[in-house]
Amino acid sequence: MFVRNVYVEKHKVTCCPSTFTVKQAHELIKKTGYRCIPVIDSETNEYKGQIYKVDLLEHLYENGGHLEDSIIKITKEEDSFVPKDASLSLALLMIDRLPFLAVTDEFKEFQGIITHSVLMDLFRDGFGMKTGGYCFTVAIWDHTGAFLKLLKLLKSYNIEGAHTFGNGNELFRRLTFTISEENEYVIEKLKAKIIKSGFRVLHIEKIEKAL
Repeated sequence: MFVRNVYVEKHKVTCCPSTFTVKQAHELIKKTGYRCIPVIDSETNEYKGQIYKVDLLEHLYENGGHLEDSIIKITKEEDSFVPKDASLSLALLMIDRLPFLAVTDEFKEFQGIITHSVLMDLFRDGFGMKTGGYCFTVAIWDHTGAFLKLLKLLKSYNIEGAHTFGNGNELFRRLTFTISEENEYVIEKLKAKIIKSGFRVLHIEKIEKAL
């Protein structure tokens, strides 16, 4: 999946023009209720970085700054952007502690943002939160064909989401998958089948359908 499939388009994003003063930026960010908003070049539409409410207040009350100062002085994270055609894995690697990443086109013009909450929603999808069901966590020994062997056991079930954990672990990985099944007898039967095939079932959890 690519960033372009899930980002918030710029017409839905509150942005701070690069020509704004500290006073204007503070009024804007206070009005939105956000702790941080993107700063965009007023002429070229290029992404200039992020402006944080806490930095505005520090500038004024701790660093002796002035209301008429340019926000460029306190704009941070000018490299916190990803191309629109980048993979989501790149966004996950970059976003870390940031509230969002800017999304740019091939000319580095601002197109929108991808937020932590969007990435968390995608992560929840992998657990089948929207549909509910039973979530299995299975330990898979790291050898060729192990995943395929398990997948063959699941071919008659409807898989609502899946994740793998333990990348780089030389011994085993953990696979979580959610099946849309309510019958506990069917679940126990599947569990027994998985164990009989040489896998360890670490955990089974009933996932309630999100409202």
